[in-house]
Amino acid sequence: MSRDQNINTSPIVDREQLLDFFRAGEKDRRHRGVGTEHEKFVLRASDQKMASYEEQGGIGDLLQRLVQEHGWEATALDRGHLVALVRDGAAITLEPGGQFELSGAIFKTVFDTATEIDTHFREVKAAGGDALKFACWGLNPTYDLDQIPWMPKARYGIMRDYLPTRGDLAHWMMKGTCTIQANFDYVSEDDAADIIRTSVLASPVVGALFANSPVRLGKPTGKQSFRNHIWTRTDPDRSGVPAFMYRNDWGYSEYLEYLLDVPMFFVRREEGYINLAGYSFRDFVDGKHPDYDPVLGDFELHASTLFPEVRLKQYIEVRSADGGPRDFIVALPALWKGLLYHEASRKDVVSLFEPFDEANHRALYAQAIDGGIHAESAYGPVLELARELVAIATRGLDALAAEYGHASEAVFLKPLVEIVESRRSLADRFAEDFEHTGGDLAKLLERHAI
Repeated sequence: MSRDQNINTSPIVDREQLLDFFRAGEKDRRHRGVGTEHEKFVLRASDQKMASYEEQGGIGDLLQRLVQEHGWEATALDRGHLVALVRDGAAITLEPGGQFELSGAIFKTVFDTATEIDTHFREVKAAGGDALKFACWGLNPTYDLDQIPWMPKARYGIMRDYLPTRGDLAHWMMKGTCTIQANFDYVSEDDAADIIRTSVLASPVVGALFANSPVRLGKPTGKQSFRNHIWTRTDPDRSGVPAFMYRNDWGYSEYLEYLLDVPMFFVRREEGYINLAGYSFRDFVDGKHPDYDPVLGDFELHASTLFPEVRLKQYIEVRSADGGPRDFIVALPALWKGLLYHEASRKDVVSLFEPFDEANHRALYAQAIDGGIHAESAYGPVLELARELVAIATRGLDALAAEYGHASEAVFLKPLVEIVESRRSLADRFAEDFEHTGGDLAKLLERHAI
C-alpha cells in the first residue's frame, strides 16, 4: 500500500485539474525507469510467532535500528509511532499485519534494482539480529488473523472497519499476504492505455509464474495463489479488472470516471485521517460532504487506495505477483520491463490472446489462481502461455539492451525459465516443504528466511 505523502492543499475546481494529475506523469521515452516493491513477513526467531510493533526487539525497534545504524531517515510518525523511513529515493513502510515493505528507488536497469535488494536484505538482517526472521511468502501459511498483530497506523483502522463490509477475506488481504510489484513510466495517454491493456492481458499468466501461496492455516488451500483469490473477496469496487481496460480506445478520462465512483476510505488533514468511508469521490468533489472541501491531495490519496490488477497513478503499477525469494523479486521487474517497454513485445503479448474474448480472459484469472502453471484455459495450457511470455520478455530485454547500450537484463529471468522447464512452481515447492517439515515454522525458516 502507498506511503503517506505531503498533502497538496490546492482546491479542486474542475475536472481538468484531475486529468492533469495523470498528464504530469508522462516521461520522455529515454528517461523511463523501473521501480520495485516487495513485502516480507516478520517473525520472532525465538518462537516463530508474528512480531508486533510494540514488543522489545520488535518491528518498532527494527525501524529505529535502521535509522540509527544504516542511515535511513525517519519520515512519518503516526500518533507518536515511527512508521516510515526514506533514503535515496526508496522508502520502508509497514503493511497492516507488520509486513515489512521496501518501495524501491526508480532505476534505469534491473541491475541497480538487484543491488538495492541485496543491500536491503543485508541491512534488515543486521538490524533484526538474532531476534527476527524475514520470510518472502505470498501468504502467511500458519497463523490465523487473531495471531497477527495490527500495526499502529490510523489509516488501517478505517480500512479495518470498512473493508469487511465489502469482502469476507478483506482482513486476510490486509494482514496475511505479501506481494512483489513493479512500477513503470508512460510517455503519453495512448502509451499508458496500451501498457495497461497489455499488463491486464498478461497478468493472470504472470500471477501463475509467481504463485507462492498454497497453504493457509496449516492446510493446503487447493489453489496455487490463494493470495490472488483473497483479492477476489476483498472489495469488488476497487479490485479486479474494470471492463474499459480491455478496450484499446480508452484514456485518462475513463480511468478518472472509474476512480470518481469508487468509495473513499479517508482524507488527511492536520488532525490526522478523517473517516469518509462510503462517500464516492464524485460526491465529495461535488461538495456533498458538510465538513470538508476537496483538495488535490485528497485526489492523489484516493488514487492510491484503488487496487485493480493494474493501477494508474503518475506511473503504472502491475500487481499480480505473490511474494517470493530474492531472485523472484528481481525477476518480476525484468519480466515486465521486457514485455512493456519494448513496443514489439507488447504486440506479441496481445497476439497470445487472440481472438480476444473478455469472458474467456476473466476465466483465465480464476484458472490461474486455482491451477497456476498447471491450469488449462481457452488460450491453451497456462504453462505454454508462461513459456511464451518469458520468451517475449527475453527478446524485449535483449532489444532494449542493444538500444540503450547496457548488458541484457534477461539474465534475471533465469528462475522463470527454470519454472517453465521443470514444470514446478514456487507454490509446488512450498507445499512440498510444508508437508516435509510438518509445517514446523522453525524448519521452514531455515529454508526460506532471507
